[in-house]
Parts: sequence; C-alpha cells; structure tokens
Amino acid sequence: MSKKQKYYVVWEGHTPGIYSSWSECQEQIKGFPNAKFKSFESKELAEKAFKDPESYSGSDKKKTYYYVVWHGKKPGIYTEWDDVRENIKGVKGPLYKTFGSKKLAEKAFSEHPDKWMEGDYKKTKDLSPEQLERIGKPIELSLAVDAACNNKGDFEYQGVWTFSKDVVFRVGPYKKGSNNIGEFLALVHALAYLQQHKDPKMKEMPIYSDSRIAMSWVRAKMCRTKKTPPDDVKKLIFRAEKWLKNNTYKNPILKWETKVWGEIPADFGRK
Repeated sequence: MSKKQKYYVVWEGHTPGIYSSWSECQEQIKGFPNAKFKSFESKELAEKAFKDPESYSGSDKKKTYYYVVWHGKKPGIYTEWDDVRENIKGVKGPLYKTFGSKKLAEKAFSEHPDKWMEGDYKKTKDLSPEQLERIGKPIELSLAVDAACNNKGDFEYQGVWTFSKDVVFRVGPYKKGSNNIGEFLALVHALAYLQQHKDPKMKEMPIYSDSRIAMSWVRAKMCRTKKTPPDDVKKLIFRAEKWLKNNTYKNPILKWETKVWGEIPADFGRK
C-alpha cells in the first residue's frame, strides 16, 4: 500500500515554499538556524498555511486574533470571525481590521480607522512593557525595503519611504529566484540609492528590513543562497556583491519589528 501524499510547508528555510517530498523539505532546512516547517495532508491546507503562517507554524493551536470593528452594527473588538461577519453583514462601507495584539487592537479602536486601514497587523503580538520599551518605535525618516516571491520562485522587490509609503524604487519580477535573494538585492539597492545623494543626511539614513537572513548576507557582502538562479538574476547578485565590496556606507540597517509595528511599509500585501 502506497503512502499518502504529504505536502511540506517551509516558512523559514533556504527557500521558503511548499514542497511535495520530505527530501526536498530537508534540503531547505538543513543547516538553517531556527527553521520553521510543517507537513500537511493536502495541498490546499499547505497553501493556506503558507499564506497564513501565524495560524499554523510551531503549533496546531490556532492563533487568537482580535478583530476591530469601527463601523458595523455594533462597533467593538471581537475574537471570533463569525461574530464580525454578522456584525458587518448588510452594512454599507464597513470598517474593520485584524490584529494579533490585543493591546494594539484596543489602541486602534480608540483612534480613527484611517490611521490603521493600510497596514497589516496580523503578525503583531502582546509583549511585556520592558520588551516594548526596548523595541521602541520605528524611525520615520527612513527607507523600508521588502520582497515578494511566489511558489515558482518569481520575485520582485521595492523600497518605500517609511513615513509616507511612497515608492522609491520597484524592480522585477524576475524568474526562478527566491524571497531571500529579493530581500538581499533590495537592501543593496537601497544602500546604493542613498549613497548617490549629495545630502549627507541621506548617506546616514536608516534602512529597515524584516529579513534577518538578508541583513546577514549584506554584512557578509555575499548572497549565500543555495539556489542556482538564471543568468539575469546571477548578474544582479554579482553586481550587488561587487558594490558591497567596493563601497562603504554609514546607513544603519535595522530590523523591522513586525510583531509590534505590523507589516513593514514596503510589504507587497500578498499575505
């Protein structure tokens, strides 16, 4: 009797994605620190889990979300989606948002919804006062970068001003790469962009990324991907590595604290 087909979701590995065999999954997590992965009985469940990792990674217990309803039959904060659905059913122009943090949901509910409608706050979570104080708030005068990649490896990346979300640059899509490659290229592109300005403030402006992997690759001045990308992507990587080796910069590269601040402003919104 043949074994039932399983699908393996890799949220954090060399190349995040969905794989149809354990051997393929192993290649993505082997030697990768704190890899996150899980097997599923169907492709449908795997695809859902890959898009919504907070609901599945690390535990079978689903994450509690807090749904803020500003405009509905009965405005308030709810923990069950069915209650929200009934609350907004038949309401013209309902206003609601999903939060992972109860405290952030309470803060959002007390403020005007326009301030909260654009961001994605599902990954936020409640932290201790000491943790919040240590993390602080994002620096508004900064550049934020991010990348997006589908299951086929097609990727693109962009940089936006943190304070306004205006797009500074957007590159791609390119085929057969990875999200990590896109994040790495986005950081180097941001560094090169800021360094070409005459204003000394631009040469010291912070850059935010939500990818620790890409940040480590920039520090190493090398794209440490284990994939074999096509020639056009190889050229982009070679150019980025060459720039890092031939240039110096003072721009601090900072980690975007998604669990506190929500999705990075440069996020493509495809979660």
